[in-house]
This record gives sequence, structure tokens and C-alpha cells, in this order.
Amino acid sequence: MLHKRLTKIAKNPIRFSLPLLLVMAVLLFQFLAVSVFQLPRERLDGLIYDIKIKHLPPWSESVTNIQIVDIDEYSLATVGRMPWPRDIFAQLTQKLTELGAIVITYDVLFSEPQINPAISILSQLEHLTTLKKEQREALITQFDYDQQFASIMATNEVVLSVLLHQDNDTQTKMPLRVGAITNLGLTQNQSGLIVDIPQYTGYAGVLQPFADVIAGQGFLNSFEDADGFVRRVALLAQLDGQLYPSLALETFRVYSLIDKVDPVWQTHQNKAYLRGLNIGNTWVATDNEGKIFVPYRGKPRTYSYTSAADIIRGEIRDKRFEQAVVFVGTSATGLADLRATPVALGFPGVEIQATVFDALIAPQIIPYRPDWWAEAMLLQLLLVGLLCIVFLSQRSPLLTGLFSVLITTSIISINLILWYQFYIYLPLFSVLLLILMLTVFYISRGFFQENKKRRQVKAIFDQYVPPAHIDRILLDPASVTLDGEKKELSVMFSDIRGFTSISETMTAGELKQWLNQFFSPITRSILQADGTIDKYVGDMVMAFWGAPLDEPQHANKAVKAAFSMLQQLDELNRLFKQQNKPEAQIGIGINSGEMNVGDMGSDFRRSYTVIGDAVNLGSRLEGLTKFYGVDILVSESTRLQAQDFSYLLIDKVKVKGKAEPVTIYAPLAASLSKETQNACEQFNRILTYYFARQFNEALAELGKLNPAFNNQHLVELYKKRFEYFLQHPPSDNWDGSFIHTSK
Repeated sequence: MLHKRLTKIAKNPIRFSLPLLLVMAVLLFQFLAVSVFQLPRERLDGLIYDIKIKHLPPWSESVTNIQIVDIDEYSLATVGRMPWPRDIFAQLTQKLTELGAIVITYDVLFSEPQINPAISILSQLEHLTTLKKEQREALITQFDYDQQFASIMATNEVVLSVLLHQDNDTQTKMPLRVGAITNLGLTQNQSGLIVDIPQYTGYAGVLQPFADVIAGQGFLNSFEDADGFVRRVALLAQLDGQLYPSLALETFRVYSLIDKVDPVWQTHQNKAYLRGLNIGNTWVATDNEGKIFVPYRGKPRTYSYTSAADIIRGEIRDKRFEQAVVFVGTSATGLADLRATPVALGFPGVEIQATVFDALIAPQIIPYRPDWWAEAMLLQLLLVGLLCIVFLSQRSPLLTGLFSVLITTSIISINLILWYQFYIYLPLFSVLLLILMLTVFYISRGFFQENKKRRQVKAIFDQYVPPAHIDRILLDPASVTLDGEKKELSVMFSDIRGFTSISETMTAGELKQWLNQFFSPITRSILQADGTIDKYVGDMVMAFWGAPLDEPQHANKAVKAAFSMLQQLDELNRLFKQQNKPEAQIGIGINSGEMNVGDMGSDFRRSYTVIGDAVNLGSRLEGLTKFYGVDILVSESTRLQAQDFSYLLIDKVKVKGKAEPVTIYAPLAASLSKETQNACEQFNRILTYYFARQFNEALAELGKLNPAFNNQHLVELYKKRFEYFLQHPPSDNWDGSFIHTSK
């Protein structure tokens, strides 16, 4: 089979020239994206990477006790707004040490000294106080919170943060501790080589008293991709030719009791390429910029969070911090340490640091994009392009789609195997784009060839069934099923009142002509409102909205069609009067709800129709229009969805076949006068009294009803009810409904 396909390509290369050009275009795009402008490709590949991280993480839960102490909104409200005094941090550090924490990392800057209030006060009261020198020094020492914080930090392994930046003018004079990386890791002969590690020119460091006692310090800078998402973090940064560790890397070094971190380089010409880091016996592969992908384990708060206020106030009694590595940071919105990540848009920066530290514990789970990824992508594109040309050309749309799905599934499967088994991340966007382009090309070509035949078939069947239904069948033949589907629809029933009496005054021919004359404008009103005619049964017409095509405004359009039908009927009756024919009056019932819709019937004959309780209720409502003296009745569900109209509350009823009461309404025409609208609102209030069992008030208000209210039949009906219930009060379980026993 493959040999025959290749032979056809060889015999007619012109036919396959455009697909080949598409393959070459995508290859060129991939090459330029890698070597010239990588921004668009990285953004699109980033979306696919986000799906993998969020829904297909290959790693298991953490085995290290990692705790996050959160300076949250509760802490700010309880302890006070930031920045907190250093004695608060001293208390927090001491409490964590007592609770068993073995490493405490602060994702908080301590680059400015705290003013000693005792020095300020004593300097202002120097001429009034008689304190001795020893007393003054003791007082100053008592309020030296920086020194207290330093003394507490000396009792445990504490790692503090520094902030690197590009502003020379604001570079502090605080010492920036090198830690365990003494230089770039290059030999003297390699010292002039170019490296791609992120470079900075300034920093906000750590106070000297703190630097003397802490176990380590690392930078807390975040590194966003072009779209603002944090997918990768840098483990190293350089300043003045010196390498410095990230906060997570330094925490891992301190936790592991490792003295030295060794960068491993590979040199080529005048450039040094970073391959990874040796951290004791641990190898961490990085990219050339010293960055790694962050293996997010889930949404925010995957790790255990504890409010800093609870620790400071001594409310922690359990052993959660025993032998724990603790990261102290903030999730409070106002402190601006929330980052956009693949798993959440507001991800606390401190949890990113904890996640990276956790990954360094088991570096084999860190997603890795190997050095040869670009070459692998170009080869993959070439092979996939040739496979598509061989297997997708001259196929039916179905086979083209199936082969396309098969190729796509194979590519994604290989990609996921590399992801799950080897934690290798290879971009997918370019190859998926190529498959999509070739699939669209071949399917489009087949579509244009068959489009003429489809139009001819559709033109024939449009005369027998609704055009929208034919479109649905042509687009999705599998949808023609007796099972149908459940959808939220609106159904309308319209019936001619007194049709039996009318039919007795005419011959069969005259009746047929009269009905045709009646149904034409009625049908036009329904179709102009995007309704689907279900059926005509004698003098009854049934229609629905929302199928076969989705229609979010199905209820509004159904009510709009009803008013249009009444308007058309007025004009038609004037014509009937001129022709000395009987005039017609109709009742319309509309209900909205879940219905079964589809091709239903037998193997011999089918009908595209709707069925269900919601349909039956629409029919019952039409039958009640004469009882209440209104032209249109709608259910509560229709009123809630058709909010383009005002409504007159009619009743709460139990129709035959329904155990639960249904509140029914009559929609009001927009052309009603303001006085009539006010009268309708007054009637609605009267019924509110009625349903609340306040029959005296309802009867009194009914007597005051504005004469503009144009349904005297309804007034008399409720007057009798009110008087009856005043004489015969309803039972305690009365729900206000009126039971109709006839259909």
C-alpha cells in the first residue's frame, strides 16, 4: 500500500507540490523560531506545557516535610501591617526552632536596619535624664531588635533573601555573601569565555549582623516567560563576574550539609555552555542559563500552610514542624508576592521557592529539555510532513480525519512517554500545527469537490423538512437517531377557539382554504422568529425554539412570535370580515424546560419533534387561555428566561398530569398604555395578598382596581375565589394553587 502511494506521488509531483510547500513553511517557521525570534512559538508551546503540568504531572507527592509559614491577611490583621518589627521575626524564629524546624528560609528582605527607639528617645531627652552610661547602654540593648533577631537566628540554620537588580545607583553596601560558589567554575584559561547566566549590576543585601550568623543567603528574583508565567526559575545569577545561588538552591545546600556547588561547563569556541550543577552527590541538569522547569505539584497550598500569627501567639501544639524545612513568606494580596503560573494565576512566590527546593531533593523529576531538542523537532517535522502527504492525500474526509488523528495520537503518545518515563519536555506546537494545516488542506479540497452535490441534495429536501434540520443532518449524519437528545427548549401550542363551530358553517373545500389562509401568516411569524414548526394537527400548530440549532434566546423569541401571531391575526380577521368568513380567535401556551428532541418514530416514518413533561405543560397552558380570558399563557420558567417582556400574574395551578403547582403568567404587549401597565402591576399585588392567605386585603384591593385593567373576566373569577375563601378558609397545607382536572 505504501509503495502504491509513493508511486502516485512520483508520477504526479505537481499535485503534491502545495503540501510540500506547507511542510517547508512550517520547517522554516520552526528554524526561525529557534534561531531568530522564539517569542511566538514559546508562548504557544507554553500553553501546551501548562496543560501537562496542570493535568498530567508525572511525579508523586513529596516525601520531605516542607512547611510554609504564611504572613497572610489574618497575620497582618492580628500582628500588624508590614514591615513587622524585628522582634516579631525573632519570636517567630524562636518559636519555629522550639517546634523542631531544622532549616528556616525567609522569602522576606532584611536589607534595612530597624531604628532603635531607645536611641531616638534618649537623644531627645539627654538634657533631662540622669541615667548612667551603663543604664543607657542596657536600655539601648533592650530595644536593639536587630541584634535580638540575629541572636535568635544564630541558634538555627537560617537562610535569608537578597534581591538582585540592574540599578547601580541603589546598590547597597551590605555584604553579599558568596556562599558555596566561589567563582564561575571555569579554569583560568576559560575565564574570558561568554556565559549566558543572568547578569545583574546591583543588589539589596542582608544586614551585617544577620550576615554574620545565618547559614546562607540566596536571591529571590522570579523569572517570567514572555507571557508573564513562571514556568522556569534560575538557580544561578551573576554579579561582577561572581555566581550567586537562588534562595531555593541555597536552602537545599544548607539542608543537605553540602559545602560546595560546582557548575559543570562545556566550552565551544569563545562561549561556555552550562550543562548543570554538582551539589555534593546530587546532579541537577539545567539549561544554558542555569534555569530549570518548576515541577509544580498542584494548585496553591499543595504544601502545608500555617499562619504566622498562630505561631507567634503559641497556638501550634502538634508536631508539624518537627524536622521540617520551613519557608516563611506571604500570600497576602497587598504584599505583591503572587505570581502567574501554569497551575494558578495567583501562586504565592514563597511556594514556588518551596517547590524548587522540593525538586532539588529529587532532581530526577525536574522536567528537562535536552540540548538536542531543536534538531529533534526539525527531524520530527520532516517525518510527520512526509507521513501526512503519503497517508492523507486522495482520501475521503472521514479517512483523512482518522489518519490525522492517528498521526496526532502517535506524536502525542511519544511525547508523553518521554514526559512520563524520562521527564523530557519537547515542544509540541509546531508539529501539531503542521498536522492541522495538512489535514485542513486535504479535507478542504474534498469538501469543495463534494459541495455542489450537497447543495443539490439540500435544495430537494428543504421542501419537505425544516432547512435547519437538513443542515444538521448534512453536517452530522450520526445525529439522526431515534434516541434524540435532551436540550433546554421553548415549546409553543396555538389552537383556534371554537373551531368545531366554525367548521360546521363551511364546506370541506371552504374550510381547507380558510385554514390555509389562516396558517400562512401564523407560520410566517414563527419562522421569522427562528422557530421550528413541529406539526399541524387540525386547527392546532406546534412549534419550538432552540433546536436543531442552539438558540440562547429561545424563550424571548417564542414570546415575540406569539405577539407577532396575534398582530397577524388582527389583520387576517379584518380580511375575513371583508370576505364574510368566520373570524378566528386563538389561544397560545408557551413553556420552557428540558425536552427530548430528535428524529423519532419507526423504521418506516420519522418526525423531527419534541416530547417530554415540559412539552405537555405547554399544551396544558394553551388549553387554559380560554379559562382565564387571555390570549397567551407562559410558565414560570419561560418568564424567567424571556426577560424582554413584562408579565401579568395569572394563577398558580395544578394541571392534569402534574403534581407540583405551576405559576402561570400572561406576557404584556409593549404597546400597552402606561395606565394599563400600572393597573396590571396593581393586579399582581392583589394576587400576592391572595397567595399569602390575606383574602380580606385582596378583596378590598380588587374593589380599588384601576378601570384600565382590561380583563374583567379575570376580575370576576378572583372576586368569587376571594369571597369563597373568606367563607371557607383553606386548609393549613394550602399552597395557593388551583387544580384543573381537564386537559
